[in-house]
Amino acid sequence: MSAINAQNATEAIDLCVLANRILANEGLFDGFGHVSVRNPENPQTFFQSCSVSPEFVNHDDILELDLEGNVVTKTDKKPYGERVIHSAILKARPDVNAIYHGHPFEVIPFSSLNIPIRPIIYPGSMFYEGIPLYDAYDVSCGMLVTSKEEGARLARVLGMKRGLIMRDHGLVVVGENVPLMVNGAIFCRDNAKVQYQTLALGANPKYISYEEGYEAFRKVTNDLTVSRMWDYWVKRVRKSNMAIERREYGR
Repeated sequence: MSAINAQNATEAIDLCVLANRILANEGLFDGFGHVSVRNPENPQTFFQSCSVSPEFVNHDDILELDLEGNVVTKTDKKPYGERVIHSAILKARPDVNAIYHGHPFEVIPFSSLNIPIRPIIYPGSMFYEGIPLYDAYDVSCGMLVTSKEEGARLARVLGMKRGLIMRDHGLVVVGENVPLMVNGAIFCRDNAKVQYQTLALGANPKYISYEEGYEAFRKVTNDLTVSRMWDYWVKRVRKSNMAIERREYGR
């Protein structure tokens, strides 16, 4: 299986399971959060786990959903309430094939104070175009994005960007494929951590400029670099004994 792009539904499901395990292993998930992977055999549907903690996602937990957030799989398993984040973005962004939503605490202070997360580490150059803030909750939903209307609103705020922070809630990161999405989620969290530490020193950080970020982004996201990072995350999750043994992962 290619480490970069799933070629069929089986590979997409494999990657969906593995992405859950990797991001849990790297601290991007608590008991909540979710990922999605577009179905390469039918771009109008995507794969996502039923409502279980990401660390424990297995192949049997994966559901197929359409771009309205409806479950296509015949099952009595409950889907995630916030699946509309994924369906709305995948509907609005044909270029996106994988999405992460979680609650890394490192990004929360930025969302609450409306301080932009700006690239300050080299891999953070992925976000050279900026990370918008979503702060248009339907209060009746308890700050959860569970209606199609709010999912569409969030997708509009995301626009063509690679990530979005939700005020006092969490982070959304998108990618053209699963490895890019995983890298983006991890490096956005790490960038926020370093930015916070730098600001705490009391100085004015010299952030990566738009021009620097544009050029660095091309280096960070080339297939060779992404494959190398993907292999690294896969080996780390295997080492932690969190990987699923029934399938072989990586390249």
